[in-house]
Amino acid sequence: MKQFVKSECDSCGGTGVYQGFCEAKGEAVVCLRCGGTGCATIYYTPFEKRKNRRGINIVRLSRGGFLATGVGAVGESITYAEFKKGQMPCATKK
Repeated sequence: MKQFVKSECDSCGGTGVYQGFCEAKGEAVVCLRCGGTGCATIYYTPFEKRKNRRGINIVRLSRGGFLATGVGAVGESITYAEFKKGQMPCATKK
C-alpha cells in the first residue's frame, strides 16, 4: 500500500517563493514546483521483503551504468538461489 510523507521543497528550500536572476532585487515569484506551499509530497511503497524474479538463473555484479566506461556483468557468478539466501557475488575471480 502506497504511503506518503511531506518533505521540504528542494526548489525553494521550504519558503514557497523563488528568487532567481530574472527577478528584480526584493522580488520573488511563487515556487512552481510546490505551488507556494513550501513542501513536496513523496509517495512510496514501504519495503517488506525482497521479491522473487522469475527467469533468473545466475547473478553477477554490475560493471556500471555509464556506456563510456563499460556496462554489463563482471566478476564471478552465483546462483539465484544463493543470492536469495543472502550471498553476494565477488567482483573478481578467486
